[in-house]
Amino acid sequence: MTELVERYRRNAEKCLRLVQSFNDLEARRSLLTMANAWLALAAQREKYIEATLRGEPASPINEPPPHEPPTPPPIDEPKPPPIKEPPAEEPPQRLSVANSEDSVQS
Repeated sequence: MTELVERYRRNAEKCLRLVQSFNDLEARRSLLTMANAWLALAAQREKYIEATLRGEPASPINEPPPHEPPTPPPIDEPKPPPIKEPPAEEPPQRLSVANSEDSVQS
């Protein structure tokens, strides 16, 4: 294995350790997604190395240059903003009771 494969696996392990320290489900999900991305990158790199050792043409790996960290995979969709409570409505105005003088005479 190469140094890159080991580094990718260590990054995945770090993500998995961090998952245990978060209670927020979205943060945990993001960290698990990142760990899976690191492991997938390590597996892809291993396949590339094995193919080149056998002399087979290998497809290039989409990996960032060594000095740049990989971009984490996108999260499903951004969370919508929380729904705000509508402003409190004023109580309906009460009609005053009509005086007997104002009542309709028949």
